Amino acid sequence: MRELLVVFGTVQRVLQAERLARQAGLDVDVIPAPRAVSSECGVVLEVGWGDAPRLEALLAESGPAPEQVFRAAGAGWLPSSLAAAEPVADPGLSRASAYGGCGAKLAKGVLDTVLCGLPRVESEDLLVGIESADDAGVVRIDENLGLIHTVDFFPPMVDDPFTFGRIAAANALSDVYAMGGTPLAGMNLVSFPLATTDRQVLKEILRGGLDALAEAGAVLAGGHTVEGAELLYGMAVTGKVDPRCIWRNGGARPGDVLVLTKALGTGVITTAARAGLVEPAHLSRAVRSMAALNRRAAEAARRVEPSAVTDVTGFGLAGHGAEVALASSLAIELHLEDLPLLDGALEAAGQGFVPVGAGKNRESLGESLVLAEGVDPLRVDLALDPQTSGGLLIACAEDRAQHLCGALGGARVVGRCVSGEAGEVRLG
Repeated sequence: MRELLVVFGTVQRVLQAERLARQAGLDVDVIPAPRAVSSECGVVLEVGWGDAPRLEALLAESGPAPEQVFRAAGAGWLPSSLAAAEPVADPGLSRASAYGGCGAKLAKGVLDTVLCGLPRVESEDLLVGIESADDAGVVRIDENLGLIHTVDFFPPMVDDPFTFGRIAAANALSDVYAMGGTPLAGMNLVSFPLATTDRQVLKEILRGGLDALAEAGAVLAGGHTVEGAELLYGMAVTGKVDPRCIWRNGGARPGDVLVLTKALGTGVITTAARAGLVEPAHLSRAVRSMAALNRRAAEAARRVEPSAVTDVTGFGLAGHGAEVALASSLAIELHLEDLPLLDGALEAAGQGFVPVGAGKNRESLGESLVLAEGVDPLRVDLALDPQTSGGLLIACAEDRAQHLCGALGGARVVGRCVSGEAGEVRLG
């Protein structure tokens, strides 16, 4: 069968779901979990497309609730839903655009010149604006409530519509988590080439976005769709935060260490995938990383009282680290050998699948990027690699960092904050 795998997180929940499904006459089985699907629980529930709608209704009525659903895609696995339509053909979404995911972001250096000199509307209730290139804006409603506003959209970095929608929504929601907030609602933003792409593709993209919103506990409040020459999808997201507890990308202190909560390499791996030269297992793990919300990372970070937080997306680890350094009036050191890397990332970089966005990031950093003698150029590329739906970069006291890494498993200490020229990034 091996068509859909349902992840529940614990063996007890898997067995409970299996028992309910078999009592209802559904053809399910409990099988070992592929590593690309689940590393936290050793087994998952297997179900075919034909029984998926009935299983969804049964679990909604009697529980337990699935944590994630994956579908077979050749030799790999992609995020899915029990409500998703069975895929018929590969629509080739990623190959229809010059850029994919956050690699399509305008270079920071270019953006800075465009924004420079534009008038600003000042308000004492605008708690976070564009001054420090933070992850989202925050507007104060009253002394206990601030509203977080953010927006993200981009062209596909993967070919599967549901997966693209899920990743795009997770990426947009990440900005709320990076500000220390809770997502409330999302609104779809779509440009869709109706003349060349089946409308069922759009339906599955939107279904993927809804899947991420539902996991975040947020609602879909609407959206806007235009017919365009290129497929673009994302969300405008609103969240809430206590105005006294906003996380900023500034505030890091000399001596703080930097913790990264997701492995790097989504840019090089998806670039290799567009050329058809990636191992399915490597792409599956990259997709799983991109589709994962930063909710757990934010919850864990809250317990260590971070001094600064940002998320790592299109400007790469070095670029977003530079924003932390500049906003905090210090320098940062990144230890290249300590960077967590996705399986296959070094190989993809070594084969030349470094996206154009990495070069844009290097150019934007200019003289602020300082390389130690003898550093591995491939690891430098990965520090600059534009990430789509990457992890949180968290500055905190050194004695608390290990608690954070222990709580998240895949998180790693990747560097530290030091006295020095504001905005400088030292790779060593």
